[in-house]
Amino acid sequence: MFGNIYLNEMDWYIKKELHIKYYSRFMDDSIILVKTKPEAIQALEKIQEFLKENLHLELNSKTQIFKSSQGVNYCGYKINEYRLKIRDKGKKKLKKKIKYLRYEIKNGRMTSKDAKRYLAGHLGYLKIANTKNLELKLFEI
Repeated sequence: MFGNIYLNEMDWYIKKELHIKYYSRFMDDSIILVKTKPEAIQALEKIQEFLKENLHLELNSKTQIFKSSQGVNYCGYKINEYRLKIRDKGKKKLKKKIKYLRYEIKNGRMTSKDAKRYLAGHLGYLKIANTKNLELKLFEI
């Protein structure tokens, strides 16, 4: 929570001073979308300078610039210029949970209503991504 409060200054700087329209941050994970690589490099340099001078922070070694066609992992999603997909790691984890829940229901240790409650957050996670085929496969719709 303190990290969110502390990094609020960076959010304002990026949006109001750098005028970056497509910016998102969740905890300490952030993403900026710009049109060109020179814009990305310039924004990154300015943000690094702002963080160092104003918040006494440095970006970690995971900080990178990606082409939009390559896509980027952010908050459990793989985002590229055309779609938002669930990362493979997230798909595997969800498949494993569903298999476990089916087993628990089959053996009478859980009701389908309890399983649905357990999956509610995951279902919300699926709703905002391009997951039609994944849902068909997982839930045999």
